[in-house]
Amino acid sequence: MADQRSLDLDASMRDFQSKLRECTMQAACGRPYVLVAKLTEWLRPIVSGSGSDTTRASRLLVAAYRNRHQPGLPISVEQFSGDDCCLLVFCILLTLDWGELVDIFQRCDVVDRLLPIPLRELRAKLETAGLPDAEKLATRFDEMQWRFCPARFDLHMGRDHVKNRIIPICRKEEINSKGGTAQLWQIDVQEEFVGCKLKKVVSSSRFNANNPNKEPDYRYQFALKTFQDGNRSLYTNEKEAFHALRDHKGMVQYLADYGHKETRLPPNASGTSTTEGEHEITKTTYNILLEFGDMDLDEFFAERLPPVLQTEVEAFWKALFEVADAVESIHNLITCTGGVVQEYHGWHADIKPDNILSVQGKFKLADPGFAKFVKKTDKIPEEFVLGGTETYGAPERHPGRRGTLIAVPQTIDTWSLGCVFSIAATWMVLGYQGIRQFGKMREKAIQKIIQEQHTQHPPWTPTSGLSAGDYFHDGRQVLDDVISWHRVLRNVLRRTDTMTSRVLDLVDQKMLLGVAKERITAKDLCTELRRIAEHNQAEPRDAIPESIMAALLEVDEEAPSKPVESISIEATPDIGQSGIVSQDRKARKSKLSGLPLMKTTHRSEYLKSALAAHHVERETPVVPFHNRSEDPIPTGVQGSLDSVVRSSPPRQISTPTRSENAGVSHRNGFHQIPSDTSIPRVPIRQKISRGHAPQNVFQARQEIERRQEIDRRGKFITLSRQPKKDQLLTRFFGNRDISKKFLVDNAESMRQHWYEATYLLDTLVMKAAGQDDDGMDLTFTTGPEKLERKKSTSEFTKIMKKAEPMDGVHTDMRRPLGDIFSNYIEETQKRKKYLYQKDVKNLTLIILTDGIWAGMGSNKDAVNQKIVSFIKNLEETIGKLKDRPVSIEFIQFGNDEDATYRLERLDKDLKCEGIPDIIDTEPSSGDVNKMLLGSFVEEYDEEGEDATVDPGYLMQRTESPEEIRELSSLTRNSTFQPFSPMDRNLDSSPPNGNLYSSSPWDPTRQNTSPNVRPPDQRRSATTTYTNPRYYSNDHSLKPHGHR
Repeated sequence: MADQRSLDLDASMRDFQSKLRECTMQAACGRPYVLVAKLTEWLRPIVSGSGSDTTRASRLLVAAYRNRHQPGLPISVEQFSGDDCCLLVFCILLTLDWGELVDIFQRCDVVDRLLPIPLRELRAKLETAGLPDAEKLATRFDEMQWRFCPARFDLHMGRDHVKNRIIPICRKEEINSKGGTAQLWQIDVQEEFVGCKLKKVVSSSRFNANNPNKEPDYRYQFALKTFQDGNRSLYTNEKEAFHALRDHKGMVQYLADYGHKETRLPPNASGTSTTEGEHEITKTTYNILLEFGDMDLDEFFAERLPPVLQTEVEAFWKALFEVADAVESIHNLITCTGGVVQEYHGWHADIKPDNILSVQGKFKLADPGFAKFVKKTDKIPEEFVLGGTETYGAPERHPGRRGTLIAVPQTIDTWSLGCVFSIAATWMVLGYQGIRQFGKMREKAIQKIIQEQHTQHPPWTPTSGLSAGDYFHDGRQVLDDVISWHRVLRNVLRRTDTMTSRVLDLVDQKMLLGVAKERITAKDLCTELRRIAEHNQAEPRDAIPESIMAALLEVDEEAPSKPVESISIEATPDIGQSGIVSQDRKARKSKLSGLPLMKTTHRSEYLKSALAAHHVERETPVVPFHNRSEDPIPTGVQGSLDSVVRSSPPRQISTPTRSENAGVSHRNGFHQIPSDTSIPRVPIRQKISRGHAPQNVFQARQEIERRQEIDRRGKFITLSRQPKKDQLLTRFFGNRDISKKFLVDNAESMRQHWYEATYLLDTLVMKAAGQDDDGMDLTFTTGPEKLERKKSTSEFTKIMKKAEPMDGVHTDMRRPLGDIFSNYIEETQKRKKYLYQKDVKNLTLIILTDGIWAGMGSNKDAVNQKIVSFIKNLEETIGKLKDRPVSIEFIQFGNDEDATYRLERLDKDLKCEGIPDIIDTEPSSGDVNKMLLGSFVEEYDEEGEDATVDPGYLMQRTESPEEIRELSSLTRNSTFQPFSPMDRNLDSSPPNGNLYSSSPWDPTRQNTSPNVRPPDQRRSATTTYTNPRYYSNDHSLKPHGHR
C-alpha cells in the first residue's frame, strides 16, 4: 500500500513537471517565462475519480512533504487561495525541488501578491526565519521568480521595467526600420498578459495561434516601436505627441509605453538559447505600443487592386479623408487636464504614405515623431520643424536640405497631404504601375530643371539649390508636369468614379500651392472633403445584377489577404515562324495563368452588405396596397404575380447616410427597406460543434410557416389543435421542467431595433410553442406592461406595441434583473420551507437588449455583481448548483462595441468569480436555436469554430417520412426557386409589415389600408421563397457545400 502511495506521489510530480514544460514559453529576447494562469487553472480543479475534494495542488503538497515524520501537514491547501495565497510560491519552490519549504515562506509573508520580491527583502525574511543557507535560497528563488512574474501590458501603461523583468512577447517580426532612429515590430502577446481595458480597445486583434484541433492559444497582435539608447529625446517627443492625440479621430491609437533594460540571451551554435545568465547581452530600449496596422498606404497600393464600383470608390476616398481629420486635430489641438483646457498649434511634419496605416479597414495617421506643438496665440503660427521626407515636403522646407533651417507654417502638412491625394488619385486610375510611372516622370522633370539651371547659370552663380529627387515642386511652385498629369487622370477616369476628379480639383486649386499662406487650412480642408463626400452621396447609382455581385464576391474572397510571392516572367524573343509556338512562350503562358488573384479595395465589405440587403428585402418584401377582402391568388396561378414582379423597377444599390437609414422610404406606394451597406461590427460567432446546423430568424420563420401550412392542410392536426412541437427543442426541454421568461429592453436606444426585436420575439415564441404547458412570461426593463403564462404569439405582438421605447427612458439593467432574481429566490425559499409547495421550475431568462444600459452611467459592470450575488444567494438556499437551474441568454441588437464587449465578459469572465457558466450571448442575427438553448445546453454554449447557417437545414430537418413527402409537395406547389435581383414576395410580410420600417403591422388597429393581412392570412400559394442553397449567415452567398 505504501509503495502504491509512493508511486502516486511520484506520478503527481512528473505530471507537474510535464505541465510546467508545456506552460513555459520563450520570449523574443530568448528568456523563458511561464503561462501562470494556465498552470494555476490546471492545479486548482478537483481530480476526477479521486472520490473526494482532492486537487492536483493538494496532491503535490502531500508529495512535497512525503518525508515528513510528524502527522499532518504544516500548511493546508486553503493557503492556495485568498489574500495570502502562496500557490505560485509553491510552484517556484517545486521547480527548485524545495517544495517542503512552502510553509516557512508563507509564514515569512512571501506570498503571491507580493511577487516579485526584491532580493534584499527576501534574503532578510529568510534569515529571520532561521533557514540555513538563506542567502543561497534567496538568490535561487529570485532568479526563478521572474519566470513566474512576466510583465503585463495595460492600457496607457507608462513605466520603466527593471532588468530582470521578462517582457512576454512570444513572437516578434520586424516591419521596417524608421530611418535609423527606431525599429517597428509586429508582436504577439498571450491573452493572460493583456489587461482588461487594453483587451477591450484592441478586441479585433485577438486571434487563436493554435491549430483548431488543439487547445486554443489566444493572443493579441500589436505594433511596437522601439527606440535604442541614445534616441530617448525622439522617443519622448513621439510619446508625448501620442499622449496628446490618443483620443483623436484618424490617429493610430497609442496604447502604452515602457522603458526596459532588456536582457537578451544570444543563440548558441545549435540555434537554441544558452543557459540563463551565461553571456547575457543587456541594452536599454524605449518602446511605444500601438494598435497594429495591416499595411501602410504604400503597401496597400501595391497589394490591392483599385476600386471599380461606385460604392467602392466612395468607400476608399471617405476612408482616406479621415487622415485629414487627424491633421486638423494636430493643427488645432485641445487638451483638458485636471479641468484645465489648453489649446495648441501643431505640426505633424512627416505626412507620407509610409505613415498612413490601414487599421481594420480604416486609414489612420501614424508616426508623429517629428510633431511639434506650441501654445496657441492670435498670430499665424510658424515654427522651426525638423525631420520629414523630401518627396512629400513643401517647397519652403526644401532649403532646409541645403543646411538652412527656417520657420514654416502649418500648411506644410496641407502640401504633404495634397501629394498623398495625388498619389492616391493616380492609383485609382492607373493602379500601382501608374504610381511608379508618376514617380519616374517627376524625377525626369526635376532632372530637366537641374540641367536647365546648370546651362543658364555658371557653376559659381547661386541657384535655388534644387537637387535630384521625385518631389512635387521645382523649389518654389508645383511642377507643371504634376498639373498636366492630373489633367490626364481626369480624362481617363472610369464612368463610375465621380469623386477622384473633385479631389484633384481641390489638390490643384487649394493644396499644392507654392505660397504657403494661400493654401487651405486643415479645418477648411475637412469641410471641403465632407462636401465632396456629400455631393457624391447624391449621385445616382447603377444597379448591379445580384449574380454578378455574388460572383465578384466569391473571386475576392478567394484572393489571399497577404500578397503571394510574385511569379517572375523573363522576356523572351518572339518566334521567327508564324504558327509555331516556342517552348519559352508556352512556359510564359503557363506562368501567367498561375498568377495569384488580388483583392479589390473595399469590394468584399460592400458586396457582403449589398447582398445581405437584397436578402433582407426578399425576406421582408414589398407590400402593395390593394383591397384586403380580395381572395388570395389560387395555387398554381403565377401569371399575375410574375407580371407584377417584372414591372417592378430595379433596385438601386446605394450607401445612404445614417439619417436615411433611420426611417423607410416610400415610393410608388410600396414600403421599401433602406439599403444600408455598412458592415456590422458584431461578429456572428456560432460557438458550436454540435452537428446541428444554425438557423437564423428568417430560416426559422420559413420552417415554422411551412409546418403551419402542413397543419392547415390537415395532415398533422391533433384533436386538441395544439401546435406541433419543434423536435430539436423537445429533445432538450423534455428532461427539463423549465420556465421561460423574456425580458425586453425598451430604452430609447432600442427604438431603432424595435421592429426587429418584435419580429425576433414572435419567432422565438412560435419556435418554443408547446414546450411549456404553463406558457411563457414577458416583462420590460421599464414600464408596467407584462405577460404571464401566455402562449399566443398575437398577445406578445400586442404588448410589444404598447411597450414601445420612449424618449428620455434609459435602462438600468440591475433593477429588472433584481426583481426577477428576488422573485425566484423567494419561490425557492418558500419551497424549502413548505414542502407541500410545488417544485420551482428551472428558469431560463432570455434578454433582448442592445447592451447600452445608459441608465447605469459608468457603472455598467455592476450587472456582473448583481448576477454573482444572485447565484451565491441561490446556492445558499438550494445548495451547490448543478445542471444550470437558472440560465440567462443575452441577445444583442445593434453594433455598439462597448456593449458587445460587456456582454462577452458576462458570458466568459464571470466564472472567475466562482460561479457556474450560466450565461450565453448571441447577436440578433445569429442562431435562433442557440438563443433558446445556448444558456443551458452545453453543446450549444461550448467554445468552438465559427459556423454559419447551413442553407440546406430547412429541407434536412424533418421528423417523419410523411412530413418529408408533405414538404416536398409544398415545395413543388410553391415558387421555391433560385432568386433573381427582381424577385419580390408581394403577398407576404412579417407580422410587423416591413421589419425595419417605421410603421409596423398593428394587430390591435382597425385595418383601413388595403391588403395588410394578419399573420394567419399571410401565406398564399403564390409566396416566392428564397432558395436557401444560395444564402448563408456570413452573407457570402456561396452555394451550399462550396465553402
